[in-house]
Amino acid sequence: MKILIGTPIHRVKDYCMERWLENVARLQSASSADLLLVDNSPGLDYMGKVKGYCAKYGMTSYKIKHLEIPQEQKMFERVARCREVIRQYLLSKRYDAWFSWECDQIIPINALDKLVRLMNTGDFVMVSHNNWTREIPDLPNFDWGVALIKRQVLEKYSFILEFGTDPDMPDTWEPGEAWFRKRILRSGDSFLEADGVINPIHHLKEP
Repeated sequence: MKILIGTPIHRVKDYCMERWLENVARLQSASSADLLLVDNSPGLDYMGKVKGYCAKYGMTSYKIKHLEIPQEQKMFERVARCREVIRQYLLSKRYDAWFSWECDQIIPINALDKLVRLMNTGDFVMVSHNNWTREIPDLPNFDWGVALIKRQVLEKYSFILEFGTDPDMPDTWEPGEAWFRKRILRSGDSFLEADGVINPIHHLKEP
């Protein structure tokens, strides 16, 4: 399975970026996967800093793109637009799956292999592994911090919400992930939510 790690990034996450990229480098040494970063920071300066981190850890199987988005736009819209860049890149380069891995989550280097095995246990187009909310440690977080999504579903659905085109579509960007899951189920496909298979997952917060 040809897999792309695709992650939106922003300079506000610099508190965890170097540690996360070190984690990515270690995971890439254990699992074959390329990396695409989509930076939505203002200007190009932060891209240079991230490239420096990548060089420090000997990373070569990566690309970084910049998406200039007005910072007045809410975070959920900016993330969705970055994910659409990732989706289009994945489709154009013939990847089989997208590994959605948020840059504030540190995981074991066998995590991707575990997601692939979970996906292969059934006819799942998506496997999402839940973690814990930073602010409330005992509250599960259902975001796509660690998730594997097959190409076939990414061929069907964009991350850009065209408000008003579907009566079930949310009217804000925030529930975009829930809307994606709903479309998977409406189409007759299946996804798996997992807990406790990948351990530990460290959800980093700003010092």
